[in-house]
Amino acid sequence: MTQPQSTPASGDDESGGHLNTRYWPATFEERGVVVPFTTPMLSFARARADGNGGLEVIVPGLSGGSGVYIIGWSGVTDVFRMTVHDRAFHDMIENRKAATPLAMRRCAHEIALTGLSGPDGIEAAEKAIEQEDNERLLTNYYLVNSVVKNLAATDVKLSVSELTSPAGQKKVRGMMADIAKNLNVSSERLYADIETWSEMIAPIGIASMPHECRLRRLLSRLKAFRMNVTAWGRNSHADSDGLAFLTADVALLTLDIGQTLMGEVDDHANDLQHALANWGTVGPEIEDRMNRLSWLLDGWEHVLGIWDSVIEAAIYEQVDALEEIVRMLPLVPTKELEGQKGKAWGELENAMRKFVKPLQNWQSGDTDIELQLRIERRRTDAMREQG
Repeated sequence: MTQPQSTPASGDDESGGHLNTRYWPATFEERGVVVPFTTPMLSFARARADGNGGLEVIVPGLSGGSGVYIIGWSGVTDVFRMTVHDRAFHDMIENRKAATPLAMRRCAHEIALTGLSGPDGIEAAEKAIEQEDNERLLTNYYLVNSVVKNLAATDVKLSVSELTSPAGQKKVRGMMADIAKNLNVSSERLYADIETWSEMIAPIGIASMPHECRLRRLLSRLKAFRMNVTAWGRNSHADSDGLAFLTADVALLTLDIGQTLMGEVDDHANDLQHALANWGTVGPEIEDRMNRLSWLLDGWEHVLGIWDSVIEAAIYEQVDALEEIVRMLPLVPTKELEGQKGKAWGELENAMRKFVKPLQNWQSGDTDIELQLRIERRRTDAMREQG
């Protein structure tokens, strides 16, 4: 089977943008990171490095379809009438070259805290930051406890108060010194490695924790979403194009790879002695898995939000939501599918081609940008009416 490649531009414009008529990203970096703009026509836009030290944007979220519109970052403000929030956000992203999920998330939180997206945006950002801080502390607590429980000479379980009190910290340092000696590493290195480890895995936490951290929680939600959208496709009698099953298939591929990556990270937490004694090689491996997991799930939180908003809505609203979701699916890059069966990958590509036909010029196969923008304008008008 021939893998899809990014083709040369089929039409440039004055903004430096161009159409790419057959697009399936080979890597996460090529797919780009979702930019949570508030301008409707930029919904689900993705930012990525342009290879020349700058950024470019894929709009309006057709990454993975058979056509995307790519614009140089500086040209975005000329092509689209952006909100004040998005103009400031656009400048912040450019200044920081934010082209990774972590960098984009930090920018999104920071711009929301300015109040440019309203009081609800401030509240949401504050809650998200607080929750992530708490999950980092909780992950560190459980990792330290796990190290002490499994590697200390005596069976001791530390409370949160002990870990935060001077007496408790002194007690921990004594036990860690003994553990470090047995591992043939210095106490300073052991402390630093555990701190680094807990910081890296904070988005998923530790499997034994009673609280699911952000990315582990997102995988659980994605699993439920796949089951829900599959059932909807079977029972609604409104999905003649099979969009629900296409979405479910992409979700399944994402889950298969995501659960594998998370399992590999969890395995190290189940073999603490080996991990800490060989941190020089284990640490980079954990970092790689966490980076890939973060990239893999980028965009799914937005997708799930769209579907959650229409769960109780009329069928036609669910169909509209599903069409929006399919055009914006965070497709798994081909590099990540090397271990998967080619047949499943090929079927997904064919299904995506079938769906995007209504958005294409039937003679050339180029994406009909004007049609797509009209669809986005109609959605904007509908939101105004509801408001």
